[in-house]
Amino acid sequence: MIDNFYPYILEEDDDDVICYSFITSCGSIYVVYFDPYQYIEHVENYPNLLSSGFGFGFNRMIRSKTISNIDILIYHTISKIISDFLESCHPNTVLLYHCDYKDGKQKGRNKIFNNWYNKSSLKTSFIKRSIPIYITSENEDVTDYYVGYLTSVNNSNKELIEDEFSLFAENIIANKQP
Repeated sequence: MIDNFYPYILEEDDDDVICYSFITSCGSIYVVYFDPYQYIEHVENYPNLLSSGFGFGFNRMIRSKTISNIDILIYHTISKIISDFLESCHPNTVLLYHCDYKDGKQKGRNKIFNNWYNKSSLKTSFIKRSIPIYITSENEDVTDYYVGYLTSVNNSNKELIEDEFSLFAENIIANKQP
């Protein structure tokens, strides 16, 4: 049977960040990371997120010069990495994430990630929650941000995680308002 994901390599750096990398068939290189300190300054008042949380993200590090159609193995690989990582951790582990907003494509990223989750096997074993956050600047421009989390359906603290995450998101909004 042929695997429906790309082979990947697991690495841990000196800062306890766990990274998985893979190369697509057209030569693009992706890195998926789990960082126990990414959100530490934002979750210090939320004990469950602080003790069990990892920042989670993925980036295309090298873009192939070859133009290709949509590569479904990318989402299969990222889903497999998430699943492998969460299954190797304590069931109360929480992956916190945000969609990068620097290029204005955060809404599209959120939509793609939601579609990936809904098509994957992750939804039977893991809870995913995401929320849009709308911040109005002093000149009345509105920027949308998307934050979320993934955790096991077996997380014994899932209600507390949901409560803390909601407060965490409200705090982000309050701190970003002019």
